[in-house]
Amino acid sequence: MTFLLTFCVGSHLVAQKSDFPKVVDVAQHSEILEDLSTNYKSSLFSASGADFIKTTKNWQHTLVGLEKYAEEINFDLKGIKIWIKVFFAKDGNIDHITYILAENSINIDSIELEAFFRSFMRNYKLPESHEQKFSYDARVQFPLYLMR
Repeated sequence: MTFLLTFCVGSHLVAQKSDFPKVVDVAQHSEILEDLSTNYKSSLFSASGADFIKTTKNWQHTLVGLEKYAEEINFDLKGIKIWIKVFFAKDGNIDHITYILAENSINIDSIELEAFFRSFMRNYKLPESHEQKFSYDARVQFPLYLMR
C-alpha cells in the first residue's frame, strides 16, 4: 500500500513538471520561471565544459539559429529587444523558452512570438549534450549584428 501511494504521488509530481508551457512570458507568469529554474540547475557554461569561449559559441549558435529560422519562415524579429532564458534537455533540444520583452522593444503580438518560439524549438537542436538539463539566459536585441 505504501509503495502504491508513493508511486502515485511520485507520478503526479512528474506529470506536473512536464505540464509547464513550452513558451512563457515571464511578465505574466514569473512563478513558472522559478519552477523551471529549480528543475534546470546546470548552466550552458557547465554543458560547454566550463569553457567561456565554447559557451559563447554555443549561445551564438542558438541565437543565430533563431534569427536564421525567422528569416526562413519570413518572421520579422527586427527591433525586438528581449530577455530570454532557454531551457535545454540533456541532448541539446530545447524544452522551454521564457522571455520578457523590453519596454523599448518594438510592439509585437505575443501570441505570434510564442508560436514562432514553439516552431523554432521543434526545428532546432544545440550541438551539445550534458549529463543534466541546463539553461542559459541573456538580453538580446535583433538583428544580431555582432554575432554573425
